[in-house]
Amino acid sequence: MKRLWSLLLIAALCATGATAQSLDGKKIHLKAGDTKSVATPISLKCDAPTPDGVITVVDEKTQKACPATLRNGELVFIAEGAMPGTEHDYVVKVEKKADGYTPHVVIKKQEDKEILDVIIDDVHFTSFHYSKEWKKPFLWPILSTNQVGLTRDYPMQPEGTPKFATDHPHHKSLWVAYGDINGADCWGEGDKAGYQRNLEVSFGSGDAYGWIIAKNVWQNNAEEPVTYETREYRFFATPEKGRLLDAYVTFKNDERPIVFKDTKEGGIVAVRVRPEMIGARADITNALGDKGEKECWGKPSPWCDYSAKMRKLGSYGIAVFDYPENPRFPTSWHVRRYGLMGANCFGYSYFSEKDYNKDLLPSNNGDLTVEKGEELNFHHRIYVHEGNAEDAAVADRYADFATPPQAQWVE
Repeated sequence: MKRLWSLLLIAALCATGATAQSLDGKKIHLKAGDTKSVATPISLKCDAPTPDGVITVVDEKTQKACPATLRNGELVFIAEGAMPGTEHDYVVKVEKKADGYTPHVVIKKQEDKEILDVIIDDVHFTSFHYSKEWKKPFLWPILSTNQVGLTRDYPMQPEGTPKFATDHPHHKSLWVAYGDINGADCWGEGDKAGYQRNLEVSFGSGDAYGWIIAKNVWQNNAEEPVTYETREYRFFATPEKGRLLDAYVTFKNDERPIVFKDTKEGGIVAVRVRPEMIGARADITNALGDKGEKECWGKPSPWCDYSAKMRKLGSYGIAVFDYPENPRFPTSWHVRRYGLMGANCFGYSYFSEKDYNKDLLPSNNGDLTVEKGEELNFHHRIYVHEGNAEDAAVADRYADFATPPQAQWVE
């Protein structure tokens, strides 16, 4: 009997080894959509275990090697680009890690601090701050080409911030927050506001992307839990002039329903840009072609972009994309020329005051209830770019997100 079990174990190990090696040499066929794709994350289901080596996906025509990451049954690679309607063939290669190998995207914890740094191709992109020193976790700074920071440094680093830009201290760079959940204010940070406390954080580095997963509890002012939230950030190995990060945000409470009450004070993804980008310089654009706060505030749109041409620094911007399967797609935008941009699909009673929303919003009340034990899931992409929305082809990058090129395994 022992011999039989030994033989079965050896057979199982051999089978596992064969499966692990099966990823090497597998082929992928990709068909582009109607727009030009550039540095696009492509995802395919893959049940092979992660091999002990470096995975690349190689374009058979150009021999360009695209960085790839296999995680949780999903192979993701960054396709270099594709013209509209074109087709491309790739082969997966698994190679031994060279001495001194470093993934394209490295997530590392700062010593003795609750801060995770995100390094893409040896360049600092952002950091995740989750210490109880702050009322909520956030990403700061958000760095573009030449290490130009696009989000406000205040209140994390008040030195150097002009006095006129020291308003709204709860606007921390890039964050997730909402102003009325079961009666708790988890947007503002006054004496009566609630908290977002981190319960657990995990992270990993990879070649196509690195990731951070934060499990948080949202609390009222008495520090009683109102909802539990899991947030995953994926940071992709895209060029410095066009960084991409995805935010997956899930709300759930097994003890009671979660009620998102109608208020404009919120953003499932919210951004506060640096002072040099606000006011007369602010170039706010949405997917409908509208311009400025007066036309874009509260209006439903698949994406919104906040750009500016800054003296001595150049032209830069940040766009936030709403995924078509998100609740109440397309979301409305709490966007202001003083520097705020937030994706808010709940504040209908405020947004419906605008004449342009009379036929766009489904109702005058945006309350939403998530029943006990159920989940509310959001997926957004943030595009950090050079130039304005037109220069950076934001509409095309959104198409890459909402309807990416079709990829499939070739048997």
